[in-house]
Amino acid sequence: MKKITLLFISTVLSSLAGFAQPELTVTAPQNNTATAFRAPNGTAADHTTLRGVIIVTQAELASIPSGTLFTKLGFIINSGATPGPAGGNIQLYLENTADVTNTKPTSWAAIVPPMTSVYNGAYSIPAAAGTVDITLTSAFNYTGGSLYVAWDYTGSTFTTTAAVYAASNTIAGGWRGSLTSAMPAADATTASSFRPSVRFSFANPFTNELNVTGVAGEKGKFNNTIKTNQRVTSVITNTSSGPLTNIPVTLTVTGANPYTATQTISSINAGASATVLFNNVPTISLGAQLLTITIPNDQQPANNSLSFDQLVMCDTIGYARNSVQSGGVGFNTGAGLIANRHVIPSNIQTYVNSVSNYFPTAASNSGNTIKGILMNGSGTIIDSTALITITAGMLGTKQTFPFINGAIDVAGDTIYVGFRQTANATTGYFPFANQANSYVDPNAAATFPLFGGTPAPLGNGLGYMMIDAALSFGNFVVPTNASSGTLCANSALTISPTVGYTNYDFFINGSSVQNGSTPSYTTGPLTATTTYNVSISNGSCVLNSGLDSVQITTSLINNISAGICPGQSYVFGSQTLTTAGNYSDTLLSASGCDSIVNLSLGALAATSSSLSAAICPGGSYAFGGNILTAAGTYTDVVPNAAGCDSTITLTLTQNSATSSTLNLTECATSYQFGNQTLTASGTYTRTIPNAAGCDSVITLNLTLNAPVSVTASQSGGDLVAVGTPATVTYQWIDCGTGNAIPGATSATYSPTINGSYAVVVTGTNGCTDQAACITVNDVSIKELALSSSVTLYPNPATTEVHAVSNGSSIESYKVFDLNGRVILSTIVEGGSTQIEFSLEGFEQGAYIIELNTVNGKVSKSFVKK
Repeated sequence: MKKITLLFISTVLSSLAGFAQPELTVTAPQNNTATAFRAPNGTAADHTTLRGVIIVTQAELASIPSGTLFTKLGFIINSGATPGPAGGNIQLYLENTADVTNTKPTSWAAIVPPMTSVYNGAYSIPAAAGTVDITLTSAFNYTGGSLYVAWDYTGSTFTTTAAVYAASNTIAGGWRGSLTSAMPAADATTASSFRPSVRFSFANPFTNELNVTGVAGEKGKFNNTIKTNQRVTSVITNTSSGPLTNIPVTLTVTGANPYTATQTISSINAGASATVLFNNVPTISLGAQLLTITIPNDQQPANNSLSFDQLVMCDTIGYARNSVQSGGVGFNTGAGLIANRHVIPSNIQTYVNSVSNYFPTAASNSGNTIKGILMNGSGTIIDSTALITITAGMLGTKQTFPFINGAIDVAGDTIYVGFRQTANATTGYFPFANQANSYVDPNAAATFPLFGGTPAPLGNGLGYMMIDAALSFGNFVVPTNASSGTLCANSALTISPTVGYTNYDFFINGSSVQNGSTPSYTTGPLTATTTYNVSISNGSCVLNSGLDSVQITTSLINNISAGICPGQSYVFGSQTLTTAGNYSDTLLSASGCDSIVNLSLGALAATSSSLSAAICPGGSYAFGGNILTAAGTYTDVVPNAAGCDSTITLTLTQNSATSSTLNLTECATSYQFGNQTLTASGTYTRTIPNAAGCDSVITLNLTLNAPVSVTASQSGGDLVAVGTPATVTYQWIDCGTGNAIPGATSATYSPTINGSYAVVVTGTNGCTDQAACITVNDVSIKELALSSSVTLYPNPATTEVHAVSNGSSIESYKVFDLNGRVILSTIVEGGSTQIEFSLEGFEQGAYIIELNTVNGKVSKSFVKK
């Protein structure tokens, strides 16, 4: 429910736990609705100031003795001012009066002077539901009549959501006052029937005072077709200042089913309440009756008795006792389901034909739509009425609406019967009447999501929903002594329907054989198929069982086959058989009749087999119920397919484990060894299965050397390599031949002829890497001309070599042997077109000279003799 008008049915005197109750609190008027406007609600809009005066009648204060001094006044908060805090200053006034209606004038200046100011100070409005009690600055003497209660409130701290107070709407114009968003109004011209419930607290004057604070039968409209007795619940409260003992509690039923019973409360503490249950109270006869709970007279005899009026019916079920409405309940501007809960027995076919509602008289209900709903115990909708539009003529009356199906058997289920309210976002409405009672079964009603679902019990705060259901009944189950509808020949049939009804009429083969209050009937010996049915009644409520029949069975003959293993036995009836053959026995069938069984018992054979297996060192093998750890020959006996012994012989051998060692050097940062990722040099082991399935231990001696890397690219006529780390050495190779290029050991190489070239780098740890081959096809004629412009002589030479450059200055030169080693490296200061160098220390053989000229590099070969 998004919002629901709450009708709180509370005990007149609040209960205090413990063994002493020095203070009592009376709530008057008793709350049956709620208001957010007639007491300080904590909001600023039209509620910064509030002046109000209510009348509380002598009848509503009947439980308070004359001469009582009030020490506290308070209110009941149904929902707090949120998010809070909220509050201000309040001045409270009281006045004894003989009035029964609010006759105060409209001028606040005329209202207050006859009254006594009992409090003037701070008032805090809570953010949660509960009670607010204010200690009076001076006690007030109540003289036994009616009371005027007034409050003058000015807010100083405000919130957004208004507090809601428990209230009563039983006296027209019972509240008079004004509320504004500015200064307090001088006049109290607004009248309302909504009077906030006031808590009057005073010193407990009683030493022997008990109240009957609650009484209820199971239903206001009790259906005696589905149940012939009920439980009556009563609540007794001790409002004395101390504990009381041995209190007799008497239930008296007058009317349709006269009955009297007494139970004794052995002890009840001060402020405590005791629930006294009267079980199996008869409800056999139809009609009106009154359930009355009484306790012995004490200091206030007026509250020593309470009654619950009830109708015992055979076609209706509901919680409302009569047509008197206490108020209206609903979802305001929202939508939802509200329904009464009923438990249906499983022995009678039960159908819910229609649902009834008592419509409250509020004009806002007219023109809105509702729909009757039937749900099962899990909250699933199983039937509904047509859509109902509420008319003005329906208001204040009971209206009945048929279910569309109306023939769904709900026997054995918990059902919910109620209505779905359609949302009206413009005008909120409360279309379901409720009825206050001193005790309310908290599980009597529940709310649900719009299309059914998990029930949310309403508890006891709303009284009883005035929703009735009309029931009809089909056949009921008749228990008998027949097994699955059969009896042995010459056996008697005993028919035993549900007990608790006033009359039973038994029919055998269509004729009545027994009619009266006896709830069972037994036939004579039966030899043929027989039909039977029963009609039971409570007053005018009549139920009929379906027409059933009992079959008569004679002896049955069954032929069966079985087998027996060597050395075993077979139990057949009372015989224990050890050899194959044909046997016969007479047994009882499932229906209890004779059954002749012929047995053909055959001989079954035992079997044997062998198997082989192997285990590894330290391993085991499960065989039968044993765990084997050593080689050998073993046997086990298990049932074979025929159920006889099968002997299995196992030959178990032991396989060997193996080991190996692997020495490995890798140029890498890691090495994958099985499921291990190794990142450091060292010795590692790994165990894997060998060919025999046993452990094979592999030992790895791993050396991890840091890898080197190189990339090469062409820049103009040069090939440029970048190696990592910086300490690597370079060697350029001819990709066409795979041979190293003599002298090409620097990071830069300038090819002299077209071709494909690559560079290989070597780290200090011996790791190598080769760059991708680069194809050079742009060595120009100019370069060829540059090479031809340099002349070496003599060549071959013995002591020295001269190099002459025709027009190109030589800036430096290097001499390499054929292994690429630098033999000589010289810088020519200032450059020169002619150089010479000595061959002293040179071994005989071929050499290459690389000259760096201003026009480029030139490589020439020469030979030392």
